[in-house]
Amino acid sequence: MPHEIAFGEIYGPPLLALIPIAYILMIIFTKISTKLGWYKWIALPAIFELSLVAIFTIALSQMMAIT
Repeated sequence: MPHEIAFGEIYGPPLLALIPIAYILMIIFTKISTKLGWYKWIALPAIFELSLVAIFTIALSQMMAIT
C-alpha cells in the first residue's frame, strides 16, 4: 500500500497535492468573508489565513482515502 503520489519518477507525499487545494479554498473563504463584512473583525489577517490553510489541509487529509 503506497503512501506516495508519483509524478513520473518523482515521488511526493499526499499532502503535497492537498496544500494548493487548501490555499485555493482559503482564498475563496477570504473573498466571501470580505464581501459579508466578517473580515474586518480579524485582528491578524496573515495568521488567520495561515491557520485557514492548515485547517483546510487537515480537513482534506481526513477525507482523502489513501489506497
